[in-house]
Amino acid sequence: MRTVLVMGAWLVAALAGAAEVTPTGGFTIGATEVVGYRLSQEGAPDVEYFISKTREPAPLVLLIQGSGCAPVFSGLDTSRRSSNVFGYVDLAQQGKYAVMVVNKPFAPKEAPAGGGIIACPTEFNEYFTLENWVRDLGRAFDHAAQQPWVRAGSALALGVSEGATAAAGLAEKEGRVTDVAMISGSGPSQYYDFVVGAYAAGGGDDAVKLRLDELEATRQKIAADPDSAKLLAWGHPYKRWSSFFRMSSTRALLKSQARVYIVGGMQDKSVPMLSGEAMASELLGAGHDVTLRRIPNAGHNLLPAGAPAGNMWPEYQRIVEWYARGQATP
Repeated sequence: MRTVLVMGAWLVAALAGAAEVTPTGGFTIGATEVVGYRLSQEGAPDVEYFISKTREPAPLVLLIQGSGCAPVFSGLDTSRRSSNVFGYVDLAQQGKYAVMVVNKPFAPKEAPAGGGIIACPTEFNEYFTLENWVRDLGRAFDHAAQQPWVRAGSALALGVSEGATAAAGLAEKEGRVTDVAMISGSGPSQYYDFVVGAYAAGGGDDAVKLRLDELEATRQKIAADPDSAKLLAWGHPYKRWSSFFRMSSTRALLKSQARVYIVGGMQDKSVPMLSGEAMASELLGAGHDVTLRRIPNAGHNLLPAGAPAGNMWPEYQRIVEWYARGQATP
């Protein structure tokens, strides 16, 4: 089993000032206790996270949600408490892993009505970038890794869609993330996803070129005002897009030592499977440990188009089994 004790300089700097830790209460999922913490630090927003407790020291598993500002839990003060991060309840109640989830800073207490970024608080849109999110995930990860029931030496970051990109970014900065699972996640960049999508839509070269020209025109608008939290493209602020356009999950993972699990639907229109293919080809060529799983006839949610909302838990089970096999490898 691989043991990595590297802490990125970015995290050392972020933690140089004394951080105040406030317990935020707990609850149970079956027989599993979940505790919450709020991390406060001068010059940075508070970061709140939740982690399940295990009877014996156990590996740390971080689940990273997709886009939007929904909190990781809804109804915490009611009898109708629920998780907005898929897989958390199932994995935490097994008691085999210390499972953590992190609230995006400035997320509301309850999921906004109607969904979508427009319904998110102004403070959220003004703050949220990939760089900020990865830094705040790192603050929570570092604190969680020091809990007495968390076993050092191995940790999994599992991200969905936007969260997959964040998982790759965290693995680049935080050497204690030894395994990364990317569900429907970008490879070279989210802009590359749009380019692939323009080609995949077909209709002949003229139609493809028209879509590419329109895409480039929007990219130029974003580049001209990259910090705008008010101007929107494709349902998100320019500020959010410019930060994700700067990020390559491939480049981040090439700089890490993490094992990588990539899974996507072959009919995904949001993040084309070719993004995962491109990422896997570079990582494999560089000698990295990569597992690539393609799901035929499935979209962004790993389900066939038009299928009723389904359960992705079997895919999570495959990922956890892959992670467990890696832990058993000397």
